[in-house]
Amino acid sequence: MRVLMVTSFPIPGEYDGTAMLPIKILRALRPRGVDVTVAYLRLRPPAGLSAVVEDFEGTPVYNVPPASWSVGRGLEKIARERPFDVVHAQHYGGATRAYFACRRNRWPMVYEIHSLLGEEVERDRLGRGPVFRAYQALERRVVRRAAHVIALGKPVQDVVVREKGVPAERTSVIYPGIDLGEYERPAPDVPILGVGPEHKVVMYIGSIVHPNQGVPILVDALPKIFAARPDARCVLVGGPAAAGDDYKRKLGEFGDRLTVIAGTTPEQVVALSRRADVLVHPRLACKENYSVQSKLAVYLAAGRPVVATDFGDYKTLLGETGAGVLTDVAPAGIADGVLKVLNDPELAARLAAAARPVALEHFGMARNVDRYLDVYERAVAQGPR
Repeated sequence: MRVLMVTSFPIPGEYDGTAMLPIKILRALRPRGVDVTVAYLRLRPPAGLSAVVEDFEGTPVYNVPPASWSVGRGLEKIARERPFDVVHAQHYGGATRAYFACRRNRWPMVYEIHSLLGEEVERDRLGRGPVFRAYQALERRVVRRAAHVIALGKPVQDVVVREKGVPAERTSVIYPGIDLGEYERPAPDVPILGVGPEHKVVMYIGSIVHPNQGVPILVDALPKIFAARPDARCVLVGGPAAAGDDYKRKLGEFGDRLTVIAGTTPEQVVALSRRADVLVHPRLACKENYSVQSKLAVYLAAGRPVVATDFGDYKTLLGETGAGVLTDVAPAGIADGVLKVLNDPELAARLAAAARPVALEHFGMARNVDRYLDVYERAVAQGPR
């Protein structure tokens, strides 16, 4: 099997879930004998009109400017130099930019939806601007012709089938996978300013300003937690650091119990997650959050108790498996869930023990790679719609 991975963001890029997922996939595919090539279809070229071939861990990465990808010639050049059987388009950015080349050459495309196309585009204009309308129109064409669509959650799959009209047999749910081996290897401790061995750490990992992550709900829950547990400290692992200063001011007298750690590497995230006594995911109940986010994979792989808002697939992944405590999407609910875990060591131990099996079954890339290979084979056999 030969795969062309198409993205609208650089590889390597930021250490967020969107950028890391294709990296995790290609790292898992190579040991299985799959020939992977990456095409980064960049929107703003610094200079030049031709694609530049770079290298990422032995994988060729074609840095393709708009002059080449907009008419498809850049991808056709890649096809001549490194033939492929299927195009794996990451997110709506990669899918819409590769659409015309795939249509003209009848290449089967697998479209992996990281999140539903919606308010994340031109959020300040309520999704009514020209950029959003262009993406929306192109994505309609993508889903009509895609050989297969991968959703990062059952609610997303339901939308793809019901609202976008894709036959159910051309869709699959594959949760964002990670290399569980990263959590089996020894990792050095990462000191946390203001946190000692005597403290109970309530931790969040991810963007602390993205609107759908719900971090302000967690911050609003902290005074109740700190008042009930003076030994509790909150650590936000993510940026930007300036937002952390705003949160500290909002907490007033409790501001010194909040620490923000920005600019971490994946290895540091692994080490930090192991220090958590409770990992919190206060995501909002909105359509944009239908996708299961990669931070849940990180939380479960860390083998620590999880407290999350009750929405979407989390009822199945956390509630029914006993791997997490689910709460209302409100500060009081988050606070009560965190205190429930901190005040009940036996419950915390049960949650921690249940986390690893869920991570292995649903998020371990060693198993997910078989799911991807099955999708590729089906896409090649079925071809474009």
